[in-house]
Amino acid sequence: MTSENAIVAGFGANEWAKMTTQTLEGSVIDRAFLAAHLLTGSLEQAESAVLGAIASWAPGGSEDELLEHVLHAAVRRGGSGQSSASDAPEAALPAALQAVLRLAILPRHCYVLRVLVGLPRQVCASLLRLSFERLDYFTCTALKGLPLLAEPRAAGTEYSA
Repeated sequence: MTSENAIVAGFGANEWAKMTTQTLEGSVIDRAFLAAHLLTGSLEQAESAVLGAIASWAPGGSEDELLEHVLHAAVRRGGSGQSSASDAPEAALPAALQAVLRLAILPRHCYVLRVLVGLPRQVCASLLRLSFERLDYFTCTALKGLPLLAEPRAAGTEYSA
């Protein structure tokens, strides 16, 4: 997502730059865990996806392959609509990422994979088993819903237009 699209989606340019920098910093394990957490909506499921991906990762494999294994594992786990009460560390996420966890599953998956991870359209559609039209629809749904969910009064609500 470009900074122009971020502004259209309801993020200020500085907020988007800060969130993107925080999201993309760190090791591949950190990035993979964050993506798995956002995809599954659960710290426990994210941990399970990462550990399973590490176990199936071939020695000498690239970091991209590890991330791919994590994304596949997280999508297969599906996840719940929102984080559970046992996942209290959600508060450690920036507000913009907390809003992502309040998206319904399909818009959340499309947003995380297309926008935050940056997967190509065809790869994302294949991974989620969606047509391009449905992928685009759910990605747009997420982009429209995130500004509403980022507001403080939106905590505890889910956007699924």
